Order: sequence, then C-alpha cells, then structure tokens
Amino acid sequence: MILCVGPEGTGKTLLLRRLLNLTKPDISLTTVPTVGVNIVSLIEPEKPPIDIRELGGSMAPIWHSYYGGVRKVMYVIDGVNLTQLGEATLLLMGLLESPKLRGAQVAIVLNKNDSAMSRGANELLNVMRLADLKECVTQTITTFEVSALAGKGLRPLLKWVKGEK
Repeated sequence: MILCVGPEGTGKTLLLRRLLNLTKPDISLTTVPTVGVNIVSLIEPEKPPIDIRELGGSMAPIWHSYYGGVRKVMYVIDGVNLTQLGEATLLLMGLLESPKLRGAQVAIVLNKNDSAMSRGANELLNVMRLADLKECVTQTITTFEVSALAGKGLRPLLKWVKGEK
C-alpha cells in the first residue's frame, strides 16, 4: 500500500487523478477537498494493482492509524503556500518518526511548480531543513517537483510509484 498525505489544499486528489491518467489530457481538473479517505488503484496489464490511499489533510491527527503495511509514502507540499510550509514540515517530521514507517520509502512531492508564485525546490527544501532531517531518519527520501494542474513532472513520480528506476 502507498499512502498519499499532506496538509490541506496541496493538490493530492488532482495529483493522483493525473498519475492514473497520464495519457488523457482531458481529465476533470475540478476537485473538492478530501474529507476522509480515497483509495485509487494503478492497474497495468499482467501486473498486480498498486493501491494508493489518500488521506485528507484535515485527518492529520489520525494519519498514524493508517501507517500499518505502508511501504511508500507520497508527501505532497504546496510549493506556493509558504505560510503552510512550517506546518507541512512539522507534519512530515511526525510521519518520519513513526516506528511503523521506519522501512518505508518517502517521496516529497513539491506541487504547483507551474505557478508564478512557486518557490524553487532548493529554497523550499532549505527552509524545511531537509538535509538535516535526512541525517536523522531511517527512510530513503526522494523529492519531486510537479504540477498536477499542468501535468508536468509526473513521469518520474509515476516511475517511483511503480518501483522502476
């Protein structure tokens, strides 16, 4: 199971919709905030389905209830909303310290990089002190810059989801 989490309004639902429909540019771009849980399956011929469980940002206090059996975590951050970056970092730290996720791979997905207001990945990761954080945790952390709205940068993330190099 793959878990997709992040603060409210970071674009998790649209990101998953785009990942599942990379070849369909005409998907609906309208979403509503997830209150609860969404489960989507990535299905490829002759391969077992990959289930991705999205948890709404408002559920952050109980995310830990869903950590059992998770092998990968997609942690989505809004690259435009700098006022939310502190909260996003604290939620990420709580996630990384969970014993149930010690062996999980983590993808930090910096979303909305198509916006004129978006900060560069280096700036965001420096503010989050990701280099220092990586030294203190057991998880392998990979970062991706994407735009779920424009559909950019999704192929490398999809390869990570599938476990491809």
